[in-house]
Amino acid sequence: MNYSYKEFIEALNLGSEVHFIYGDETYYIGHGTGQFMFWKFYDSSSEIIGEDVEDLLRKVKLDGKQIKEVWDLIKIDTVF
Repeated sequence: MNYSYKEFIEALNLGSEVHFIYGDETYYIGHGTGQFMFWKFYDSSSEIIGEDVEDLLRKVKLDGKQIKEVWDLIKIDTVF
């Protein structure tokens, strides 16, 4: 799935949930239970919660960088 960063942000703002692959790991980012959430699959300690999409994306770091900085290395797996 070839998704631009702008489309990714729009999908999150519309309430979509996104599974993506970075490196050898699969991640979840989306809206649930009234909060915006991010985590690495099978690692409950990796959960990050944000007040909104922008807040969450400021907090999430992959190898010390924000998602938009490593966007070209991310493969979108599923959007629902």
